[in-house]
Amino acid sequence: MTRKTKSTARSDCGTEIADAQGHQLGWYVGNCARSPLAVTLESVILSRLERLQGGRVEDGDALDPALESEWEQELEEARTPQAAGDATEGGVSRARQRRALRAVLRKYTVPAVSDERIEVNAGFAREQFGFDDLEAEILRLLLRYECNPELQAFADAVLLRLRSPADAVAALLAMERPAVRARLSPGGRLIDSGLICLKEDEFHPLNDELAGRSGCIQLAPPLRRGMHRDCASADQWGAALLGDPQTTPLAWEDFAHLGGIMDLAAEMLTGAITTKAAGINVLLHGPVGTGKTEFAKVLAARVGPRIWSVGETDEEDGEPSRSERLAALRLAQRLLEKSRGGILLFDEAEDVLASETEGIPQYPGRGLDGSKVYLNRLIERNPVPVIWACNDVSDLDPAVLRRMTLVIEVKTPGRTARRGIWQRVLRETGLDLPPPALERLADQHAVPAALAANAARVAKLTGKGEAAVEQAIGGIAPLLGIVPSTCERDGADFDPALVDCEVDLVELSNRLALPETSRRWSLCVSGPPGTGKSEFVRYLAGRMGLEVLPQRASDLLSMWVGGSERNIAAAFQAARTRRAMLVIDEADSLLSERREALRSWEVTQVNEMLTWMETHPLPFVCTTNLMERLDQASLRRFTLKLKFKPLRPSQAAVAFERFFGTASPYQLPDGLTVGDFATVRRKQRLLGVDDPVLLVEWLVEELDAKGTQRRPIGFVTASN
Repeated sequence: MTRKTKSTARSDCGTEIADAQGHQLGWYVGNCARSPLAVTLESVILSRLERLQGGRVEDGDALDPALESEWEQELEEARTPQAAGDATEGGVSRARQRRALRAVLRKYTVPAVSDERIEVNAGFAREQFGFDDLEAEILRLLLRYECNPELQAFADAVLLRLRSPADAVAALLAMERPAVRARLSPGGRLIDSGLICLKEDEFHPLNDELAGRSGCIQLAPPLRRGMHRDCASADQWGAALLGDPQTTPLAWEDFAHLGGIMDLAAEMLTGAITTKAAGINVLLHGPVGTGKTEFAKVLAARVGPRIWSVGETDEEDGEPSRSERLAALRLAQRLLEKSRGGILLFDEAEDVLASETEGIPQYPGRGLDGSKVYLNRLIERNPVPVIWACNDVSDLDPAVLRRMTLVIEVKTPGRTARRGIWQRVLRETGLDLPPPALERLADQHAVPAALAANAARVAKLTGKGEAAVEQAIGGIAPLLGIVPSTCERDGADFDPALVDCEVDLVELSNRLALPETSRRWSLCVSGPPGTGKSEFVRYLAGRMGLEVLPQRASDLLSMWVGGSERNIAAAFQAARTRRAMLVIDEADSLLSERREALRSWEVTQVNEMLTWMETHPLPFVCTTNLMERLDQASLRRFTLKLKFKPLRPSQAAVAFERFFGTASPYQLPDGLTVGDFATVRRKQRLLGVDDPVLLVEWLVEELDAKGTQRRPIGFVTASN
């Protein structure tokens, strides 16, 4: 075999990797070789020799001065006979490897640029946040790490050897450890800017990486998405990180059911933006599907500035961690801080704002000891207003709630508001439905504007009209816990001729509807089921131009101590906010006689009701089938009391003709109610029966089912 000359061997074996990523690897390997941690990392450094040189290098070159001071002693030891016989894989001694590395690293004195966009955008970040040289180099390292697989593997090996992310960064940059640790500590500019965040779990040598999506040091998701875009200026770079501002097709009027607090929120945000006030936070809460996110966008549009949603996804459009969401919030705050002309939306805020129970996190990633204090300070000092949206406030930390500037409960719109929403939606989609269809949709479907708009689009695209709207709503509404309801009709079904009450209900309604009549009154309507209590209440509210806010006592009662009291207070507060008539059905369950109470909470819930009855400034109505069970103190507090009785025989005859379109063939028994006639009419339509005799028999069956005492009807014609 012909032996190659020394120069030929160097040419063949000393070929460097020409690509930029390989050059970057060489640069960071050289930094580690020059760092104070070089001795500890020697095996990791030398493991990259083959990759950097593309072969082997002969002996004979002088040591690089940069490596001389750190490796001189090791080289002397390597010249001993024992060391000379100490061979590594491939039969090359450690001393020869060191000398070969020294020769190779001469070629990597500056880092190569593998992606020009990263370098330019890193410069914009430095300009925006005022980073020093070391902070800028740390950011570049993290960005290059995520684009260079070989650098990733090497950096992770360095981390595994040093077992400290800060020390690994210090070695890769050939910097002193204290300086790097200071830059990567909470309160430093890199973390405070929101560009990076630290992994919340402790370092684990078997599965941790230095950076990347699951690494010890993580880039904020917006930074990952924005750093690879072509940006001609710092403003374009900032816009790339923020993304597009949020818009909505909904209008201010779509949320009129929220009442005056809407205007209060708009005025507060306007003042905050004008005066550049810090620490402005609005909390929107309410059930799923009530339109909290859309209301936030509508509110921002009302005030004027644009609104951006932050912390929704990670860089892969997956679910971000708590630390990533907070980093995205900090980043957006810093980017908008100078302009002070924007608003931020933080949706699904429970996973960040939730409290802990006995040290157990309610949501993943919420277990840091210092997180509460940090979060409180973040809320107190945010330079840009934030709108937080969540479904349930019961799990939120009280310390966080106290720091919210304004809290708004977003509820499902009432019938009056829904009618206006449906009118606008049908107009904008070009869906032509007859007026009765509009009334049915507003009456039966307590859905927010966004759901109504989607359902209308389905009907428009399919050309199937109201049926398609019903089907579309029927698909999504149950998933959101929204059930069809007819409890808020405007009282059009009320017929005073079919109510047996000692008071003239029409005259009473006219009196209460007068503009000069006080609206601070309460009403108790009692009587058997089906006598028209609810229909009259809706009729009365319609005459007064008020929305009905219905509540069943069973919905307000809670199994938890203090829960019923909180629910009662919330119901009265909601009625006050929406300027609605609060109607509580089955009120005897909430206002039962305290002298017969067996438990303390039965007394406290009655006391809570009485307190609100005395202070509530709007009409308040209770309905009950068991007037005798009401607490005596509550009876004294009702301004008005009405008692509805079953239909008189003459009224029953009128009801028969109005419900069935024909006169009754017999004199009807006592005890019938309008509800009985309504039930039999539904049965008649279902079975297609027109025989008046059979209809009378069904009415009698309704009486028997209720156990009502009645006289025999016999075969007596109604005219007799």
